[in-house]
Amino acid sequence: MKAKDMSESKRLELIAEAVRYCQRVSAMGMPASVFSKALREPIHFLWERRAGSKTAAAQYRSISAVGLSFGKGKLVYDHAVPFICLQRRLLVLDTVDEPSNRALLERLNLIALITKDEDEILKSAGLNKSMPKDWDGNDPLARYREMGIELIPNRGAVNA
Repeated sequence: MKAKDMSESKRLELIAEAVRYCQRVSAMGMPASVFSKALREPIHFLWERRAGSKTAAAQYRSISAVGLSFGKGKLVYDHAVPFICLQRRLLVLDTVDEPSNRALLERLNLIALITKDEDEILKSAGLNKSMPKDWDGNDPLARYREMGIELIPNRGAVNA
């Protein structure tokens, strides 16, 4: 069965199984760098890209990225909250089930389309794989606000 043909409940059930697997192997001492892909891929294909394209998956777009499309190396598919931060939150869940996964994914797994230059700004500030030091844990767009990257809702989004 293709991911796009699965019910949302089935996709969340599969993601929950991936979270439980990662929790088990982490507790056994496996480094996150080894098991991370076992969580990242199900979330990417079963949750983020459930509507198909990267453009449809992105809830936001920077003003500078308006009019840009993939294929020319100028547009970047960026997790508003870096995946490592989401992964940490998922791995400490006491109860791994559909409601807990849905709550975290809906709140923290947001995608923004930004320019390559804006991606470099985040990298140079050390914010490509982390949130700002004073992050409240709630505002998923905090990295962009801190760096002055203005976002607007993505008109092509299906998962918004």
